[in-house]
Amino acid sequence: MKYYIMKQDPRIANQATTIGSGDLDPLDLLDGKVLPPPGELDIQLSPRSGNHRGCIIGGVVPLFHKKFIAKLKELNIDNVQYFPVNMHGPTDMIEKAYSLANIIGLVDAVDITNSTLGEKIGNIRPTLYSFTIDQNKAKGFRIFRILHAPALIIIDEILYKELTEFKAPAVLMYPTEEYDGWS
Repeated sequence: MKYYIMKQDPRIANQATTIGSGDLDPLDLLDGKVLPPPGELDIQLSPRSGNHRGCIIGGVVPLFHKKFIAKLKELNIDNVQYFPVNMHGPTDMIEKAYSLANIIGLVDAVDITNSTLGEKIGNIRPTLYSFTIDQNKAKGFRIFRILHAPALIIIDEILYKELTEFKAPAVLMYPTEEYDGWS
């Protein structure tokens, strides 16, 4: 099975960007663990945010649009926690169509033998470049994070096809083999 990286499409102009993660520590969102409901979350949009709103905003602290969440639920994706947010823009307008997405499932699923990694220095994990996922180590998750690069959102081929049919605006999905260590 092939796997893909999913994120906000940086090629789309005038997209929203956020500053911070409300009262949550962004590192907590990379652990792949269930979090207690944080209560009301206020997220500040960057002053340079544009007016375009896609299905995903942000990276490490991803915000998913309510229509995208509904589609994931329809597809029986049940390992994501959603925390509604109040997005505060530069014009004092508050948007409520997004929720912070906590992806449950941090797995050591990189197939090291068939992947390209940088040099390991001490106890620091080597930089991950082009990589493949070991399906057995993915533990059946259709969406998850990986131990070697927990900021990435990984989806399986089936979810990729379903989301491609959905035509989610401003969502970029590309094969893990095309990852270059940065994008």
